[in-house]
Amino acid sequence: MDFVQLKAVPIRDFDFTPYGTYYRMLDAREGVSHTLAAAYEDHMTRSPLIDTPAHLGLTFGAAAPCAVTSMEKHSHTQEAILCMAEPVILCVAACDGDAPPQACDLRAVILNPGDVLVMDRNVWHDACRGLGRRTGYYYLATAGKQPAVWVDVQGGPVTLSY
Repeated sequence: MDFVQLKAVPIRDFDFTPYGTYYRMLDAREGVSHTLAAAYEDHMTRSPLIDTPAHLGLTFGAAAPCAVTSMEKHSHTQEAILCMAEPVILCVAACDGDAPPQACDLRAVILNPGDVLVMDRNVWHDACRGLGRRTGYYYLATAGKQPAVWVDVQGGPVTLSY
């Protein structure tokens, strides 16, 4: 069995457009409004984050390095990942119809506080992982009528590092 090695890269150094939209909330010049006042600093997307009514979720992901063995995708909603106070790693893979995710197609990005990703529909993804420790993050998505189905990554396992 061959292990596929996958090293996460900072999201700011990665072209996320094949998978969705990246917002660098603290200093984005496009798509984000900024307000600086004596009592606060505010950064808000100029348009709704996802295109359907959404539910807010809070997930605590296991620590990386780790094995990525399965992924999920959603055909009914986009999904936004909002980094909280500590960096997280998100693994994604393009979808090829009903085919399962392929190890060679996985990509991994590191999000820092203030980074937001919005995945398009049908993008394979894993739960986010913390850098060396269990880490929490928020997600925004429309809840499905049934729980998401997790599918094994083919051609793996994939060893994720940073």
